[in-house]
Amino acid sequence: MKNRDFIIFGEDFARHPHALEHLMRPLFASNRFIWVETIGLRSPHFSLYDLRRIGEKIKSWIFNSKTQKINPEHIHVVSPFMIPLNQFKIVRKFNQWSVLRSVRKVAEQLQFKDIISISSVPNAADYVGHFNEVTKIYYCVDEFSLWPGLNYDLVSSLEKKLLTKVDFITATSDQLSQSKVLKDKTTTTITHGVDFEHFSIPEKTTLSKVKICYFGLFDERSDQDIILKMALDHQDCEIHLFGNVVCPVSKLEKCQNITFHGSVSYAELPAKIIDMDIFFLPYTETDLTRFINPLKLKEYLCTGRPVVATPLPEVIKLKEYLSIATTPDDFSAFINLYKNKSRSFDRMKILNYIKQNETWQVKSQMMVKLIEDFERSRQSK
Repeated sequence: MKNRDFIIFGEDFARHPHALEHLMRPLFASNRFIWVETIGLRSPHFSLYDLRRIGEKIKSWIFNSKTQKINPEHIHVVSPFMIPLNQFKIVRKFNQWSVLRSVRKVAEQLQFKDIISISSVPNAADYVGHFNEVTKIYYCVDEFSLWPGLNYDLVSSLEKKLLTKVDFITATSDQLSQSKVLKDKTTTTITHGVDFEHFSIPEKTTLSKVKICYFGLFDERSDQDIILKMALDHQDCEIHLFGNVVCPVSKLEKCQNITFHGSVSYAELPAKIIDMDIFFLPYTETDLTRFINPLKLKEYLCTGRPVVATPLPEVIKLKEYLSIATTPDDFSAFINLYKNKSRSFDRMKILNYIKQNETWQVKSQMMVKLIEDFERSRQSK
C-alpha cells in the first residue's frame, strides 16, 4: 500500500513500542500519517507514575504545540491540549473540540485526502467520522472496560459508539473478536507480531547460574504467588524482572534472588536479556487476561530460549512452541526440568515458525489486505 493518508488515534507515538505502532511501521515510508496523541481513559491519581505522565503530557503540549514532523517517515504527531476528566460531559465536549480543531488544521495543511482512520482506543469514538474518512477501522487491542481503575460505564459506552461508527473491526485475540461482533460489521483477528531481528539474540553457550526473566509492565495481572514459589524453591536461580512496576510487590522484594530492574528502553532490552535462560509469563487467569494477547509472548519466543506461561487462550494457540504451567507448582517443576536437562527443546523450529508467520511485516500485510478488500467490495456495490 502506497501514497495513502492515515489518521491514527492510539497511544503516544514513540513513547514505548505498542501494537498499533508496530503494525503501521512497515507502511511509514510509503504513506503519510497524522498520529493523534490523546489522553488515557483513566482519571489521574496522586501517584508517582501518574504525576510523571502528567508532566510528560504538559511538556508535549508546551513544546509540541505545533505539529511535529518526524523525517523521513512522513509522520505528523499531534498532541492536542486535553483535560483527563472525560466522565464530565462538558470536559468531554471540550476535548472533542480541541482534538478536532488540531487534527483538521494539520489535515488541511497537508491536503489529506481519501483518509483511512485507525483507532485503538475507545475514546476515539468522539473523533472518528469527522474527517471525511473513506475507511474507518477499530483495531481492538484489549478489553478496556475490565481494566482496574477505569470507569466501566464510560468505557463501554464509548466503545459501543466507536463500533457503530467504524467500517470494520480487527482485534488482537479471538476472544476480543468474538466480543466485538456486530450484525453489519466484519470482525477479524490479527494477532500480535514481533520484530524478529530486534529480539533475535545469540544462542547461549556458556554455563552459569540459571536466570529466569520477565519483561514488560508488572501490574495486577501478574500472579506473584508463581514468582514467589519459583524464588523459594530455586534459591540457586536468579529471577530478573524488567519494566515499570505499578502494584505492591513487597513480598517479592524480600527474596534475595529476585531483582527488579525498573524500566528499560525498547532499544536496550535485547542487550539486557541476552544472558537469560528462561522467559516466563505468570499471568493470573481472569476475565481481563482471557481477552489479552500478551505482546511480550512472541518476543520471548523470538529469543530462542525456553518459555513457560499460564494457559491463556492466546498462549494455548502456541503450545507447540512453549510450555504451559497452570499452578505455581507447575512453574517450579518446569525449572527443575530445565536444570535437569529433561525437557526437549527445538530452538530452530520455534525461530523458523516465528520468522515465517509472526513478524510485524506479516501482520501489517494482513491489515493492508483487509483495507484493500473492504474498499474493493465497496466500489463494486
